[in-house]
Amino acid sequence: MKKYICLLIATFSLCACAFWRTTEPSRFYSLGTPEVSQVRGPATLVAVAVENVTVPKSIDKPQMVIKYKNSNMMMVSEFDRWIDVPTNALPVIISENMNQYAKNISAKPAKNSTDTRNSKYILSVDFVRFETEMDGKITISAWWTITNNRGDIIARKKLTQTADTPALRATYPDYDAIVAAQSKLIAKMSYIIADVISDLK
Repeated sequence: MKKYICLLIATFSLCACAFWRTTEPSRFYSLGTPEVSQVRGPATLVAVAVENVTVPKSIDKPQMVIKYKNSNMMMVSEFDRWIDVPTNALPVIISENMNQYAKNISAKPAKNSTDTRNSKYILSVDFVRFETEMDGKITISAWWTITNNRGDIIARKKLTQTADTPALRATYPDYDAIVAAQSKLIAKMSYIIADVISDLK
């Protein structure tokens, strides 16, 4: 009986070691703000509140999501994750991009109604596509709206930008390079919005 128990313990120990060896550690990613030379200003400082940033529900989750090329199938990675989900991260990223690009803009995420009342303009962004296709394209497409603090619409436009998806790394998506490419596309969009705000009278 003792030999049988010892054998069970040894077998369990081997299985446990094998499990821990094969379980991957999670890798976490965050959108960044590429370096840019400030090209707008100096001018009168304009306060901008960034609020109501939405993304498709299919990608607003901790796990990274990749679309297979020419397919409706999506791959959700359990081990490659956002450090913060896109709807939380994007208002901060867009604000920082505009602040770095334009000296005359002071943008920040709107946390409450006071932030919007104290801002001259309010920016809302609705991402209708935030898609990365394996061996294909990264597509960022969004409707963005600028209103004043009374709710009047000042400008509303749709912008779509694409970039080639970075090459696979050993048959696996290069998520680090993908996030860097996404960050650049979001930055370009932020600069275009900043130009529109800067030109408002």
